[in-house]
Amino acid sequence: MVRQSAAGARYIARWLVLTTPVALLTGSAVALFLWTLTWATDTRIAHPSLLWWLPVAGAAIGAFYARFGTSVERGTNLIVDEIHEPGGGVSAAMAPSILLSTIVTHLFGGSAGREGTAVQMGGSIASTVDRALFVRLRGWFTLDAPDRAVLLQAGIAAGFGAVFGTPFAGAVFAL
Repeated sequence: MVRQSAAGARYIARWLVLTTPVALLTGSAVALFLWTLTWATDTRIAHPSLLWWLPVAGAAIGAFYARFGTSVERGTNLIVDEIHEPGGGVSAAMAPSILLSTIVTHLFGGSAGREGTAVQMGGSIASTVDRALFVRLRGWFTLDAPDRAVLLQAGIAAGFGAVFGTPFAGAVFAL
């Protein structure tokens, strides 16, 4: 019984160590996103003529993704595919790309949801933390494909929970 309790405690401690950086970074990134989204909305309301530039902004976003975003243009579908069939990982460029394109869309009066942005940012951050941090700690934290899938799901949950302020709903959404 004691052996099982110790194994359970180690398991929980391991996942707390693995998910805490993802949660902190994703929560901070989503807070930045919400702050800049408020700024963009306030600026658009103060300057209604920005709406006339929406087609130009849309073309600029499309050109940006065509030139620089081919590895991230599949968005949430890429993250879901990576969870079910691990491959090359989710690009670190996804988080800033979706953040920038959503803010520009809102600034010029376009319609873009918050949840997709937050989910993609969380998945990108989780994948980046896996590659950047845990690669150096592989002796302590060996992550196989199922572990990486759980870490991506944790990133998705953190993003969804942070954008709406509903952590339990984020966890259910990620599942």
